[in-house]
Formats: sequence, C-alpha cells, structure tokens
Amino acid sequence: MTTTASKSSKTILAATAPPRGRPVSGRVWKKVQKTRFSAQGYTGTKVLSSTWEEKMLKRTKLKELKALQEEIKNRRQSERDAKRQAREEKEKRRKENELKSAAVQVISRTHRLKTMSKKQLRNIKKTIVNKQGVVEYVPVYSK
Repeated sequence: MTTTASKSSKTILAATAPPRGRPVSGRVWKKVQKTRFSAQGYTGTKVLSSTWEEKMLKRTKLKELKALQEEIKNRRQSERDAKRQAREEKEKRRKENELKSAAVQVISRTHRLKTMSKKQLRNIKKTIVNKQGVVEYVPVYSK
C-alpha cells in the first residue's frame, strides 16, 4: 500500500514542478542536464567485451606487426649504413687519386710563405702523414 502512495506523490511533485524559465546565460538551445556526466559513461554491456581467443588472436597479430616493423626498420638502417660506407670509400679513393695525380713543386725557401697573401696561401698545400700512415694534403697554416 505504501508503494502506491509514494508513486502517486512523485507524480504529483513532477506535475507541480514550476515551469522552466529562460536561462540567465541566454543560451536557450542548451538542454537541461538530467544526469551527471560522470554517470553517463560505460554501462558494461556484453557486446563491448571480447573472448579470450579474440584477445590472444589480437595479441599475436600485434606481435607479428611489431616484428615486421622492426625488420623493415633494420633493413632501412643497414641500407643507410651501406650507402654511408660506400660514400666514405669513394671519398677515400678520390683523395688518393688526387694525391697520385698532383703536380708537386717543393718550396725550399719557406720564409717566402711569410710574405704571401691569404689568397696565394690558399693555393699552397703541405703534406703530412696522419696516424694511419697515409700521406694527405692540408692547408699551410692548419693546426
């Protein structure tokens, strides 16, 4: 008996609620919030959950994808390394050939270098033997 009384009192309260007026902000198109936003989220339906087999299948596919990505990344890195090494070898050969084909004139009176201009000194190179035992050309006043 009490349940019917409480239901009827709720309907009376709903019916006697004052009409909603114009919002103070002026945004009349906004709807009245019936529930809190935090309560509107996930309800936990069975459709959203997946089976164990589906999870395992998804996990194996992800592992395969990661392995493929890693393999592609390693292949690209090895290609870059090969190109870099080829470029360095080409530069080394170029320097060796330049050294072989150079026309050399020895400056016996080195005090003349002191009177030369910067423009003249740019054309003069001196040879040194580096740590690997290779002869190479360097500018006259390099360190």
